[in-house]
Amino acid sequence: MTTEGAQRRARAQGAKHEQLRDELASLDPAMAAWADDFIFGEIWGREGISQDERMLVAITALAATEHPAQLRNYLHGALQAGISARKINEALLMMVVYAGFPTALSALVVWKDVVASARRQGVAIDLEA
Repeated sequence: MTTEGAQRRARAQGAKHEQLRDELASLDPAMAAWADDFIFGEIWGREGISQDERMLVAITALAATEHPAQLRNYLHGALQAGISARKINEALLMMVVYAGFPTALSALVVWKDVVASARRQGVAIDLEA
């Protein structure tokens, strides 16, 4: 396991990263290692775009392929990592054009729930900034 990969995964997945890793490992120990070593170690470790940009790519890809559970995890992780709520919101809104209205609508419903959850936890969310 690469330390860098585990750190990137923790930042992307937020406070529940250990629980999510344990869930992968419960399916098969190799799954957790692949996440840390390949996905977050090699792929997310490449140069060219920042981790914040990679997080936005992952968020829109998960939304476009309609994976709401994983999308929810990454949305929480992005907020916890300090990515602007407005950037996330705008990326999801752009999906109307490229992934279709129903897909964007589904993603925005998940986003609305994540924002509400974060606000209940005392996180200040500003969709205008």
